[in-house]
Amino acid sequence: MRKLRGDVTPEQDILRNRTGIGSTHRVEIPSATRYTPKRVLVADDNRTNRNVLAAILEAAGHIVVMVTDGDEALEEMKKGGIDILLIDVNMPRLNGIDTCSIWREREGGRNHLPIIGITADATSETEIKCRSVGMDMRITKPVDAQMLLNAIEKYCCADTNEAAIPQPLPTDPLDEVASIFGNIPAAGAPIDHGQIQYLLSIGDHAFVNAMIEGFVEDVEQTLGPLRKAVAEGDVSEFRFCAHAFKSSGNNMGARSLSRLCGRLEKVSETDFLEHRFAYLQEMEQEAATAVDALKSDVYFTPNGVNAQAGSTT
Repeated sequence: MRKLRGDVTPEQDILRNRTGIGSTHRVEIPSATRYTPKRVLVADDNRTNRNVLAAILEAAGHIVVMVTDGDEALEEMKKGGIDILLIDVNMPRLNGIDTCSIWREREGGRNHLPIIGITADATSETEIKCRSVGMDMRITKPVDAQMLLNAIEKYCCADTNEAAIPQPLPTDPLDEVASIFGNIPAAGAPIDHGQIQYLLSIGDHAFVNAMIEGFVEDVEQTLGPLRKAVAEGDVSEFRFCAHAFKSSGNNMGARSLSRLCGRLEKVSETDFLEHRFAYLQEMEQEAATAVDALKSDVYFTPNGVNAQAGSTT
């Protein structure tokens, strides 16, 4: 089950119905593995990120509570009953770094709550920031389902159910960062086919349809603030919009869009002011290309029948 603060949209109804336990398309969990159900708080301002994480977690039997920023996460943790927090490092209002810092100060070393930071930023600088405020681990997007479930088991059940972890978690030189990247798309391909296959592995065609519809809506909702930021010369808002595009694009396999926005989310103010209209045009073109590709019958299947994305040969 899941809980999302605020109204439940039709898309979330589809996701709830299609990604519950017992669906025919599930995360591939080894039959010998039994995950201990936990109450997982997911804090992310991006809809596609939340939906992917919810599908993974519910398939393993976890209860999911979803919020959209750090302030809401602090409210939920204050209520109690949360076993682990998965939080986006970069969010508007209160981000993941500051949220973790505030919570660690409040808990004062007692009843340590496991916190995993999730981010598209794989740099060592971000890792250090996450570790310095008390995060237990950082995982980079797109998230690998098995790795995430193993991490939850590791931090929530290490003393009582350690045998449930089928293999050691991949580690970096600092032993706490997991970096996962999708397949490299064919030259000129607007969408990484492997990422769509991944989404099918954790849901079904209705789930992928809902993800595509959500991505299209998110693009439309982001373009307004993006154009305003360019018109007004607001580099901070521009960077935030670029980050939002990068995150959603990664989830949907729009690698070209994600790479462009990954570069632009770090643009200097001088560079932005000089080239902002050209950057806006590039982002609009890449976003439109990704939307058109995802809405084609190659990936979008209105009647739930197999499309090329789900076919096997």
